[in-house]
Amino acid sequence: MNHLEEELGMSKSQIIDEALSLFFKTVMELKQGWRIAFLDASSQRVREFTSPALTQVEWATRRERIVLPDADFDRARKLLENPPGPTPALKEAVARRNKRKRRKEE
Repeated sequence: MNHLEEELGMSKSQIIDEALSLFFKTVMELKQGWRIAFLDASSQRVREFTSPALTQVEWATRRERIVLPDADFDRARKLLENPPGPTPALKEAVARRNKRKRRKEE
């Protein structure tokens, strides 16, 4: 932050204001289907910019409808209502994790 203050001749609050303005603008554009990118002035190469929060906004605004055949829907519903037990591999992984956790606590 200090480096930006010196380089730009701005206060911390001005830098935060700029960052928030950019973030809000980015969220608004994502909601309209646009993506944020940087364009190299000489080569015209494009680099897309994203972050976990921006990806979440993009996913939330681009909902897609999934249509399953009746048989697949019924199978998914049955699995949700009666999920299968853990596999042997999962049981082994949990046992290893618990063993490591106990060693750390000692």
